[in-house]
Amino acid sequence: MPKFTGNCLCGAVSFEADGKPSFQANCHCKDCRQVTGAAYATLVFMNEADVKITGQVQSFDHTVDSGSVLTKEFCGTCGSQMFGKNAARPGSMSLRGGSINEQDLVQPQLNVFAGSKMDCTFLDPSIPAHDKMPV
Repeated sequence: MPKFTGNCLCGAVSFEADGKPSFQANCHCKDCRQVTGAAYATLVFMNEADVKITGQVQSFDHTVDSGSVLTKEFCGTCGSQMFGKNAARPGSMSLRGGSINEQDLVQPQLNVFAGSKMDCTFLDPSIPAHDKMPV
């Protein structure tokens, strides 16, 4: 099974994740763009029980259009966003692709919310794109 490791910019928060991701995606929604400060967020979804976090994270909750509450977890020292959780998907969490050391294991299968992507963002034609989150 693949093992993902990673850390924040300052090294105060790190993680180890054993197991296979449930899926990987690039998200182009406005929330992901704003919270990352980038054109999109690359998310690797894992079973929460398979992820061991070392260090103290802070969190921020917000409600999205679907009505679900999302939690962003980040390093309180350097501000690096590390993890995400969705109240509608208990037991699942996302790792931020940019924080993963084994970059060859980051292989997005979908582009979601491609309908709200930035005009300057190129989408790899080999990765399916959905205007919204597929059901």
